Amino acid sequence: MYAQEDVTLDVPPVIEAPKADLSELKHTKSGKIDKIIDALTIVLKDGTIVRLASLDLPDFHIRDNAPLSDSALTLLQEKLPERADVMLYQTRNPKKGRVNRMNHQLAHIVIKKDESWLQGLYLANGLARVYTAPTDTSMLSQMYEAEKSARKNKHGLWGKDSNHRILSPKQTPDYIGDFVVIEGTPLNTATVKNNIYLNFGKDWKTDFTVQIPSTLRKKFAKENINALSLAQQPIRVRGYLRDYNGALIELEDTAHLEILQKPTEQPSLAE
Repeated sequence: MYAQEDVTLDVPPVIEAPKADLSELKHTKSGKIDKIIDALTIVLKDGTIVRLASLDLPDFHIRDNAPLSDSALTLLQEKLPERADVMLYQTRNPKKGRVNRMNHQLAHIVIKKDESWLQGLYLANGLARVYTAPTDTSMLSQMYEAEKSARKNKHGLWGKDSNHRILSPKQTPDYIGDFVVIEGTPLNTATVKNNIYLNFGKDWKTDFTVQIPSTLRKKFAKENINALSLAQQPIRVRGYLRDYNGALIELEDTAHLEILQKPTEQPSLAE
């Protein structure tokens, strides 16, 4: 496991959020800021607690401050002073993806004054990674584009000295238990009990593997992706690593696997 105190971040001057096309979402509420609880959570004057949807801050913890979450919190405080007007945009499905288990509203937040999209602001500045829930993948392509820009320019968590950058399959044993982004090329694929396995080494019992559960096979098919054909195809995956016959990610959603058409935009930590 990495030591957070060793992390060095390359945080540039604040980059403005990309303009967002919010047509995938529904404007469900407007309100004024009462207070900011943490880098991912705000409270409106009417008492509504709002959690920024579809983001992962690698070093975020509700009890301990760390470099990335500190920078994100500072940026949020600058952008959202008390009584600032914001608009909430949520998934169009009112039954799924709008509320978390704490009964907080999950939303994309737009600052009314300048129409800044907070998710895009975090991602463009390299302060967060995309982490959508299976119940709501709205804005996925736009979020990936903002993340890609920060990665290309080595901002924030993608900086040259950051421990949160893209991993290679060989580095995965050191990050068991963490949410990670990994790039590599599966050597082969296999089907076991209707689950698909993408094997990144010659020994599936010890090397990195991506498990695609049977529940996702139909969803991949709807997206015209044959998961069994991903052998020798460069991909980027994200998820939590666990130790099961080597390091393994059980894919939570098709949105967490990207098929790459060219080599990685930046070297891995190993390089």
